[in-house]
Amino acid sequence: MNDTNRVINRLLLAVTGLIALAAAALAVALLLVPDAGRIWRGVGRSATTTADAAFGQPLWPGTTISLAALVALVVAAFFVVLLIALILRAGHGSTSTVLTLQTPDGSVELDTAVPATLLSEQLKPVPGVAGVAVSAYRVRRTPALKVTVRCRRGASPREVTDAVDEAVTLLDAALGTTLPVFAQLVGGFRSRLQAATRVDTSTSAARPS
Repeated sequence: MNDTNRVINRLLLAVTGLIALAAAALAVALLLVPDAGRIWRGVGRSATTTADAAFGQPLWPGTTISLAALVALVVAAFFVVLLIALILRAGHGSTSTVLTLQTPDGSVELDTAVPATLLSEQLKPVPGVAGVAVSAYRVRRTPALKVTVRCRRGASPREVTDAVDEAVTLLDAALGTTLPVFAQLVGGFRSRLQAATRVDTSTSAARPS
């Protein structure tokens, strides 16, 4: 759900929670209240009769289209549009292009593999580093890198952090520009710190959404 709109996420969670609460309350009532089943059946019949009277009539003579059918069609169309929007948004947080340069001959796009290779080669010799994974995301339309450093057991967080900071500085110098970077250190020292260490390696660092 990280790639979808926060309002939509919260709306879906709220609706799901309300439905679950209503179902749980109904189940408890049916188990604990002796006449709950009879009352529920009576309410259901009354609601059905009222709905038929309100929505069962044709909108105009000579047609079978009722208000209920029209409302159902509008609701179905709304959910179809919502699902299409969610599908189109899915996965759009990640990107394979971290930089676009304009030249007299046209534009040049820099793939994520380039900074990933540069950072990996720079961090490999560091004693406490067991592996490096680099991915790119668009944060408010600006490409940002996420660098996940897997540390060896007993590694010093400060040494690894300094190495990551130096590697990012060299990367910025090689690219000729500054990319927002979010660095995450995992493994190794986690048992001693009781939590993963996260380090923002630039003032404009941003965590991918």
